[in-house]
Amino acid sequence: MRINPGGRLAIADIVGRDDEILRYWQILRRQGLVLSAERRIGKTHITLKMCEECLPGFLPFYQDLEGVHSIKELLRSIYNTIDRSLSTSDRWKSRLAKWATLAPDRIGNLDLKFVQDNWTSFLTTAFDDLVAMSGDQTILMVWDEFPLMLYNISERESEKAAIHLLDQLRALRQKHADKLRFLVTGSIGLHLVIRSLRQAGNANDPVNDLYSTTVPPMTHRHARDLATELLHELDVVPSDRGRIADLLADQIEGFPYYIHHVVDQLQQLHRRVTESDAASAVESLIYDPQDPAHFGYYLSRIDIYYDSSEAALARVILDAIATADSPLAVERIVNLGRHKIQDLPEEGIRAVLALLVEDHYLVKSRTDQHMAYEFRWKLVKRWWRETRT
Repeated sequence: MRINPGGRLAIADIVGRDDEILRYWQILRRQGLVLSAERRIGKTHITLKMCEECLPGFLPFYQDLEGVHSIKELLRSIYNTIDRSLSTSDRWKSRLAKWATLAPDRIGNLDLKFVQDNWTSFLTTAFDDLVAMSGDQTILMVWDEFPLMLYNISERESEKAAIHLLDQLRALRQKHADKLRFLVTGSIGLHLVIRSLRQAGNANDPVNDLYSTTVPPMTHRHARDLATELLHELDVVPSDRGRIADLLADQIEGFPYYIHHVVDQLQQLHRRVTESDAASAVESLIYDPQDPAHFGYYLSRIDIYYDSSEAALARVILDAIATADSPLAVERIVNLGRHKIQDLPEEGIRAVLALLVEDHYLVKSRTDQHMAYEFRWKLVKRWWRETRT
């Protein structure tokens, strides 16, 4: 296994996710699936592993939609993905030839200059053809960073265009209920995008036929196993690598990217590393001004996806919880927040707390007959405390 922070891992190096993958296939047998998770938890590698080791009976197509900013770009991405996967198959060649010879503004007979007028026809025809040609197989469209694509389309084109796309995709899923599945992922919660579109006038729930779940971190055992394997790749393998692996699994909380990154930092010492070295490497995730863990995203995304009043309350809430050594009840959060905003509204705090829980910033638990809130991730709390308080 290679130390590889941030790069695409070999399928064999994607470890500790078999239980989650089994569960996801069980869901996909009956309906589509939304996988939500913060960055660096491994959702993309999970979907790549599922495509590479696909369950019999499914025909998968993987698309990274992060760079898609318009419906035209989505259409081109769908075509390119299918063409790359199937153009060498005799069974598909003739149909693909009828679809397109890709040119700057044209796919077959579809003039992309006028895609706003006829994209629904192309989308419908594309999936009708795929389903018709798939035989006994179920088409599986794996769309990574789907919520970000919707956000980009609503910003570049219009919220109406994003709503229309969601409605068309839902209609296709209903039309081909037995032969078409979507697995969509996103580090921006899909609920935030849907909420924004509802505020723009969409009363529908265009994804209520999809099952939504959160990708968990690796278990402590699997995180420890990964750290142990990576420590074995150091120039000088530490004699106490079991204890070092335990330390990493405990402090990093099951984010595989962070484990790769920390072991990569240890590799650069070019000597036998110690538990103290490992603890210092974890600290560098928090204090490094280059922010290799991308914790700054937790702060910047609030201003992007929350309205201004919600964003102000979210920062007050997170600042208060970051300074506490134990979970805080709502009343305590309000009292601490009123040191910054004198007329802080308690109901507004409660509403934003619910958003922050849904967005994986916070978790809530019952203690002493009331609900209390805490950061979901210890590293994020430490970074927030260092940066904001």
